[in-house]
Amino acid sequence: MRKLNEEANVDMILTAVIAGIMFAIAIPIIFSVLGGIDYTTVDAGFSGTPALNASNSLLTNVNTFFTIGPIYLVVVAAVGIIAAVLLLRGR
Repeated sequence: MRKLNEEANVDMILTAVIAGIMFAIAIPIIFSVLGGIDYTTVDAGFSGTPALNASNSLLTNVNTFFTIGPIYLVVVAAVGIIAAVLLLRGR
């Protein structure tokens, strides 16, 4: 039978913690940068509103990413915790 790696379990939980910190830092930065752009000035040089359209599409995709991101955190942390419990149970 395959031996469980104790360090890998801790690494999985640490990965979830690091990803959570990255999400917490990235959310205000991304939305403040996108909210601070003056799209009317950018679009003045073009016919139509390509910058506004691109930013709306980008915001939609970023919202989807940050909606699915917490599921990733829970899954990675759960895998690490379950593996750690299995390791302790096997002793």
